[in-house]
Amino acid sequence: MSRKKLLDLAYRRSGELHVSDPDYVECIKRFTVKSLEEDVGQKGDITVESVLNKNNKRKARIVSKKAGIVAGIEEAIWFYTKYEVSVKKFKSDGLRVKKGDVVLELKGKEFDLLKTERVGLNLLQRMSGIATLTSELVERCKPLLVAATRKTHWGNLDNKAVSLGGGGTHRLGLWESILIKENHLESLSKEGDFDVIKEALNRAWANRGKAVFIEIEVESLKDALKAAEYFNLLMKKDKKVLPCIIMLDNFSPKQAAKTMQLLKEKELYNKILVEASGGITPKNISKYRDAGVDVVSMGYLTHSPSVLDLSQLIV
Repeated sequence: MSRKKLLDLAYRRSGELHVSDPDYVECIKRFTVKSLEEDVGQKGDITVESVLNKNNKRKARIVSKKAGIVAGIEEAIWFYTKYEVSVKKFKSDGLRVKKGDVVLELKGKEFDLLKTERVGLNLLQRMSGIATLTSELVERCKPLLVAATRKTHWGNLDNKAVSLGGGGTHRLGLWESILIKENHLESLSKEGDFDVIKEALNRAWANRGKAVFIEIEVESLKDALKAAEYFNLLMKKDKKVLPCIIMLDNFSPKQAAKTMQLLKEKELYNKILVEASGGITPKNISKYRDAGVDVVSMGYLTHSPSVLDLSQLIV
């Protein structure tokens, strides 16, 4: 399997994130329907009920107030239709918009348009902001793959937004792949007197049929080489290839570059993917590209994005 195919298999998981998937729909519901239920509470929208006497059918347009990448269209349409608001789509997910562009046109009763306004905009603004930030970093650092981490405040909605910006998703849940981290190794060390990296990889490999990929987090060059050697041994022994990933946790760009150099010198590189993670920001990401890693995973994508400014205007 080519390196690109291994990367795509491990990090391009957004194909499962659509409204025909019931698990993903539950995620959308949590951040839209449930949010709106909390917003209206037991008393309803008392501003609308106090100020407006009629509930006429009206149009509203969602307009972009700045340039960026739009995301959350599919999810927003699902949400609005739950409240008898019909939607005309002017922009599709992943497309670039400029200031003044109409993104969606909504039709429905005034009360419903006003009730759903904030939740719908929150959804579109957050997902579009993440997609826009991701797109900027992807363009700046080609061919480096820029991926999300588990620091996703809105779960797989955040992962979907990263993918629409051209980035990678990483794990969609604990159920999907095996990712051995520092705390797993620490707990394993209490079980017996053995090499925890080798033992952890042995146990993970025995359960490889459950996983899209197997990944191990390392904190030193020595452990990175050890993990690479053992991954290669396991694949050679069983003639099985699946994405096997070494995560360089909080490695500096210089340390990452040294690791990549030694992996190649020792002929351990070809079947192993290398991810850098920890402390990576827009200011230093290009240094990791230059270090030669395959992918960087950034919590920054989902915990520090600016929203894409959108507004809903009654026509």
